[in-house]
Amino acid sequence: MPVELPRPQGDITPPTPPTPIVWLIVFLVVLVAGVVSTLLTWPKGEPTGTAWFWLRLLAFPAMAGSLLYGLRLYYYQEEMTRLEAETETLADDRENAISFAREPLAVLAMAYLCAIGTRDVAQRVAAKNTSLESRDAPQDDATVASVRHTVLTLPGDSLRENRYRSCFVELLERLDQSLCSLPQQIPLEVYLQLPEGVAHDEIRAIWQSCWDAFGHRPGALSMLAPESGLMALDEWLDVYGGPALEKFAVFVAVQLYDTPPANSAEAATALLLGWAPLAERKGLVSLAELHRPVQAEQDQINEAASRALLWGAVEPEEISDMWQGGLERADRSALTQASSDLALAVSNTDQLAGIHDVDAAIGDAGVASPWLVIALAAEHAATTGKPQLAASRQHTLRLTVVQPVGETNEAGRQG
Repeated sequence: MPVELPRPQGDITPPTPPTPIVWLIVFLVVLVAGVVSTLLTWPKGEPTGTAWFWLRLLAFPAMAGSLLYGLRLYYYQEEMTRLEAETETLADDRENAISFAREPLAVLAMAYLCAIGTRDVAQRVAAKNTSLESRDAPQDDATVASVRHTVLTLPGDSLRENRYRSCFVELLERLDQSLCSLPQQIPLEVYLQLPEGVAHDEIRAIWQSCWDAFGHRPGALSMLAPESGLMALDEWLDVYGGPALEKFAVFVAVQLYDTPPANSAEAATALLLGWAPLAERKGLVSLAELHRPVQAEQDQINEAASRALLWGAVEPEEISDMWQGGLERADRSALTQASSDLALAVSNTDQLAGIHDVDAAIGDAGVASPWLVIALAAEHAATTGKPQLAASRQHTLRLTVVQPVGETNEAGRQG
């Protein structure tokens, strides 16, 4: 679940301090009331030169006025002490929550396949290169009109199952060295995300056979639900400790089409991630650091973007690159407005050159789009040494920060 910052449980408005002029008037009113009361109730014939008369006339009223002021001052001081304690506790809780939410995942290796290339694609997308053009669908059906899309050129025949197998083999070849270098005693999990409408059990079996063929140790294999996607990382980072947190995981997403829709893309992405403190402790080289994703509603994009920057430990003026893919038109407009409202550095780039639209380069890569956006942002972060903001949509708009690693890990690799 998303991390929620602690909020005040009650009214935190500080009490009004006692006003000297008001309490001076109150003191004089009490004093005059005491004097009048004493004079009216003093027995006739009783001497007025006694100590008791003057105590009742002046001392007791003065003490009553002072007591009222003292009680008011005591209330004020006690309330301020309580509020200061609650504020300090709230600040500590907030700091702890932010520290927890800022724990990143290390990008240990990555591999991707798309029509524009399999390496150094971030540089090409940033240069506004594109391979999206009208072409015939990859089938012998004259009734299917040409549409703008991109396809993956894969070895072997055009059968769907064999194309998935070719994708898995290429991704695993790129990740093989990094997977073999992982400590054997640390849990390793695999998460597979596939488009709806394909035989998941069959494709899952193909992945497992490819994994086994490379000789990697068994890893728990799970299918990511369509609505989950990147938010699986949020669930991972929600864990406070133990093997559920201190683990390595491979996230694989593949989007292939039998009949590609307009402005679509075929793509495949694999990310090898690990909890960053664990990776550092084991001496593993990282390419980049991936921070906790944030979900955004359409009318709360500014708030979500601010929260993503907070989780990523980055200031708005440091974000000069924003990667986006799989977005709706309204998302793009809202993100552009949010970057201006929050004074992101990307909003000041010439003709918004810092906004890198993966869809404009290759088309919408479906379920692979969010993971491809993350991979390209990580690649660009490693190249430029600057933090990146990544935006994608899977049921909801998701934002996350990708940070470059420190100097000790800048030699990070792509598989």
